[in-house]
Amino acid sequence: MMTTPLEIKIQPEQKVNIWSGFYKKALKERQNQLKLAFPNLFPPTSPIISRDSFLNTPLSGSVSNLTESSSDVSINRNISSSDINNLSITEEKFPITSLDEHIADNMIENCVGTLGLPVGVALNFNIDGKPIIVPMAIEEPSVVAAVSGAAKTVSQFGKGKTFYTTTSERNITFAQVVILDVPDSLLDENEKKLNSMKNEIITYANQYCQNMYSRGGGVVNMIVRRIKKNERKLRSNQVVFDSPSSEWLICHFHIDVCDAMGANCASTVAEGVAPFLADLTNGRIGLRIVSNLCTERIITASFKIPVEKMKYKKYTGEQVARGMIEAYEFAEDDVYRATTHNKGILNGIDAVALATGQDWRAIEAAAHAYAASGSSETANEPVRGHYKSLTSYWVEEVEEEIEDVNVKQRYFCGEIKLPIAVGTKGGVLKTNPVYHYTLGLMGHPDSKALSAIFACVGLAQNFAAVRALTTEGIQRGHMSLHARNIAIAAGAPSHTIAEVTDYMVACNRINLNAAKKYLLAHELHSTLRKHLEGTDSQSSKPPSMFYFEEYVPEGEDKNNRVTLNIAFQTLTDQPTNIEYPTGSNDDPISQLLFGNKDYTWISSMADILDKFHFNTASSGRANYVLAKKLKFLSMIINIITTRLMTYYPKQTTRFIERIFRHSKRPKSSPSSSKTKTQQPSIEKYLLRPISAHSVPSSSGLSWSVPDTGIFRKNVLDIADDIKNLRDPTLIQVGFPLLLALWQVFELRVVQWVGHSSLSSSLLEEQRKVISAIVSSPIPPYKPSEVHPLVVINGKTQDPPYINLFNRFIPVYSKRFQVTMILLCNAISVDPTLINSRRIKFLLTLGSYLEWELAKDHDLGRLGRDLMLIQNQNKKLSHDGNIGNGITNSFIIWKEMREKTSPKQNMFHFEEDDDTDDSVSSPSLVNTIESIDNEPFYQRYQEEIKQYLLETNHSIIKSQLFNTETCLLFSKEMLENTIEEYQKYYNVKNLLDSLNTN
Repeated sequence: MMTTPLEIKIQPEQKVNIWSGFYKKALKERQNQLKLAFPNLFPPTSPIISRDSFLNTPLSGSVSNLTESSSDVSINRNISSSDINNLSITEEKFPITSLDEHIADNMIENCVGTLGLPVGVALNFNIDGKPIIVPMAIEEPSVVAAVSGAAKTVSQFGKGKTFYTTTSERNITFAQVVILDVPDSLLDENEKKLNSMKNEIITYANQYCQNMYSRGGGVVNMIVRRIKKNERKLRSNQVVFDSPSSEWLICHFHIDVCDAMGANCASTVAEGVAPFLADLTNGRIGLRIVSNLCTERIITASFKIPVEKMKYKKYTGEQVARGMIEAYEFAEDDVYRATTHNKGILNGIDAVALATGQDWRAIEAAAHAYAASGSSETANEPVRGHYKSLTSYWVEEVEEEIEDVNVKQRYFCGEIKLPIAVGTKGGVLKTNPVYHYTLGLMGHPDSKALSAIFACVGLAQNFAAVRALTTEGIQRGHMSLHARNIAIAAGAPSHTIAEVTDYMVACNRINLNAAKKYLLAHELHSTLRKHLEGTDSQSSKPPSMFYFEEYVPEGEDKNNRVTLNIAFQTLTDQPTNIEYPTGSNDDPISQLLFGNKDYTWISSMADILDKFHFNTASSGRANYVLAKKLKFLSMIINIITTRLMTYYPKQTTRFIERIFRHSKRPKSSPSSSKTKTQQPSIEKYLLRPISAHSVPSSSGLSWSVPDTGIFRKNVLDIADDIKNLRDPTLIQVGFPLLLALWQVFELRVVQWVGHSSLSSSLLEEQRKVISAIVSSPIPPYKPSEVHPLVVINGKTQDPPYINLFNRFIPVYSKRFQVTMILLCNAISVDPTLINSRRIKFLLTLGSYLEWELAKDHDLGRLGRDLMLIQNQNKKLSHDGNIGNGITNSFIIWKEMREKTSPKQNMFHFEEDDDTDDSVSSPSLVNTIESIDNEPFYQRYQEEIKQYLLETNHSIIKSQLFNTETCLLFSKEMLENTIEEYQKYYNVKNLLDSLNTN
């Protein structure tokens, strides 16, 4: 009985397609929809109740005639609802599923199991005016989607809104019998004898296909063929067997196999009739077997689409049509392209063959042989031995009457022509029950209709592939679906496969490593969320991703390359994927968060800072990569915090303050249980002088991790921060990203840095860096506070501005985070060399080097910063806060020294001063990237000399560069690194000239 989809059977005129959005549904939804669309194919059945569970369940009544068959179950009407809830009810499996092992064991030899393939359905097909869905079994992504998309184009815009097909009148399969040892002198005689006895031979052959003959089929013709034997190149020492004949003598039997594929029938006929032919010719029988080149089972499928309807993506119909014809003509003329061209066709055909139990190997062999035998439409057809395209494309122009007006209409035409031998009877079709359902989805077609479906799928697949190749490229669609397989291979749970896939496609890194790192980040993200207070209204939204990849020049070892995949939850409606520093330049959020801090900058800075190698550090240790990751994490946190302070200083300061305010109190030890501890705050980290560092207690971290403020949910309560902003996106993305990076930094330190004092110092140092970035280290002052100089007992005292500036120095220089780099590098040092005394040394050394770096940096940017102030109306930050203007230590020192009064007090923000934030959204501003500093150096030479003198730490340097240093660093390395600072900021010549004067 023919099985038709419910939509076709009941409402053939309805325009609404029940298959719309089918690809968006879950697997079970699709299966249920098929059951609804094909009620005769998937009849409703009762739930199967487990026999054991039923017998072991106490019931208030009795059950009779209980068997394993659901149809034999008799349900007692006295069973209560609670009894029913206790039953073990097993959901019936969808019948299109893997082959039973017991059946498989009887199908082939040495069976050890079964191998499954995904089965999908191609939609949107109209073939000869009949809608149809097509099952396809294939592991390659994009094929089902591509076929469905092409079929949709034809069904919507094609002439007649359908594919048109033609098939051979009969399903003819060839059987070959080779007759050997017939001398050349007797070939003509035997050929005549065989032809004269054709009817008798056919009658004799039909004895071996009685069932087929009785159904109107069987052997219908015999052709005698003679083929000249080719001369063959002999191999060394090859033995050649003599033959009395220079030609092959073959009998071709044409067998109408009805709805069977016919291979077994043909081979049976060949073997049966062979002895009879041997007697007739006095020859020796050679091969007797089916031929899979079934040139009398040719199928043609075609379509016509108006050229203007061929438009695709951003391409016009004319562009698409021309590109596709050029691609087809290239395949006609180049065998390398033709091979791939036809492989794409068979992607679709093979998938249908696998889903419907056909011999896909025979189909492929016939298709390729046909392609190589001059199947294409060239001027000199047939051109034997020239492998060509199985499809043809062209544009034709015809005159048509449209709304009573004759117009010339141009059509893009596509056609496929190839032999296809398929069967809907016999073979393995009854062995595997799945084929009953897959063929049923197509309405149980006969073999001709089935071969027509195969041809239409092949044409649609080729149409989709060539269209993609000549427009946006095939990888865009293919790789997005290929990414699903990668996600599955990486072990992604089913509910995260879509997220992993979207991430890999968005970042253009479709590989196993990227998927695994996303999953690790996803797991970490989920772990962190458990520590957040309150609920998240956006918890169902997929997390956003931040990706960082260290640049490694070509030719260098990439085994220790650092990559970071950090999951975080933005406060926007949609997730945001950020790539640094490899992200696209047209990503406004990335540009605002990182500015001009690109590969060049971060690579240069990492290269300079990495010169602080400990004498015992080894890149071969596993924790060397951890040290690099922590350094990059800290640098990225620094960049993002600085950029957020540039655009939103008040909001960012409040955000960091909330984190510190919500941090837990330090864990109390028994000896200090009576000591009252204070909540951490930004002020706690306003730093001591360079020489006055202490090491955090090694008995435990300053406060519980992950119970610190950066793991608390309400620090992201930004309602007050964005209430007056026109576009709060930067805060909605930047704050959660900063929080996530900071969380990951702390967790990795706690989990993987074994030395407790070192891990405590790393956590404290990161807080110091953050505090320095958001702080205002210079308190409000008046001109009277910086003038006049004080003379006591005839000795001039340090001017008061020096005290203010010395307060500014350690906070400002901490933003250059050299101490953090030293502490990170210490992770790779022999643990026996790390103790509290040496950590304190690292803290002091780092502070000294930070100030050296800060001075070099500011002198190197002197001309640029002065030009920004003078020509672009940029303000100088009088309090040292990044958000209040330019923070250049020399310019600030010069202003203090010259007793310049600040124009306004910006140290304490006014509560009602948020209105300015609504004026405009943050945007990238043009700044002066480079300028010749020499005129400014000459103009301010004396001031620079005095600035260096008053900020000189030569005594501290001499104390640092002692024996202790030699245990961890070489003095030469430290001196060289300081020199590298000076070269990087182009101030070495300036400093050398000042030192010689």
